[in-house]
Amino acid sequence: MVVESLVGIAWLTVGTLGLGADGAGTLLLAVGIALVVVIFVENRRRGSHPFDGPRSADLLRLAAITAGAIVVASVLLGLIGWSEVGPGVAAVATGGAFLALARSTGQRPTQWLGIALAALGVLAVLISTQEASGFVSQGLLGLVSGLLLLLSAADRIGMLETLRDRFR
Repeated sequence: MVVESLVGIAWLTVGTLGLGADGAGTLLLAVGIALVVVIFVENRRRGSHPFDGPRSADLLRLAAITAGAIVVASVLLGLIGWSEVGPGVAAVATGGAFLALARSTGQRPTQWLGIALAALGVLAVLISTQEASGFVSQGLLGLVSGLLLLLSAADRIGMLETLRDRFR
C-alpha cells in the first residue's frame, strides 16, 4: 500500500509535468496527494499490515534496481535522441518491478497492476514514436499510471469495497 501510494504520486508528478505549466496539473497533483493522505489515514485506522524483514529487503533492492534502470535508460535515450520514449520505458520498468514484487509476495492484484503498467508503457512508446506530442507519452501516461496505482492502494486496504457497499 505504501509502495503503490508513493509510486502513484511519482507518476502523477510525471503526468502533471507533461501537461505543461497550467493550473490543471497542479490541481490534479494536489488531489492525488490528498487521496494518498486519505489512504494512509484509512490504513492506519484499519490497522496497517507491514512487510516482514526479508520482504522489506527484497522490496528495497527491487526499488533501487528499478530506479537505477529508469535513470540509466533515460540518460541513454536522451543521448541517442529518443527521450520522448523515456516515460514509456519507465512505465514498462515500473510494471516489471510490480510483476517481480507479485512473484515475491504471491499477490494477484499486484501482478495485474504490473501487467497494466507495462502495457501502458508499451502503448506510450508506440504512440510517442508516431507523434511528437509529449502530452500522450508523458502527461496522459503519468496521470493514468498514477491513478491506477492509487486505486490499487485504496483497493488493497479495502476502501473500494467500503465505498461500493456504501453506495448500494
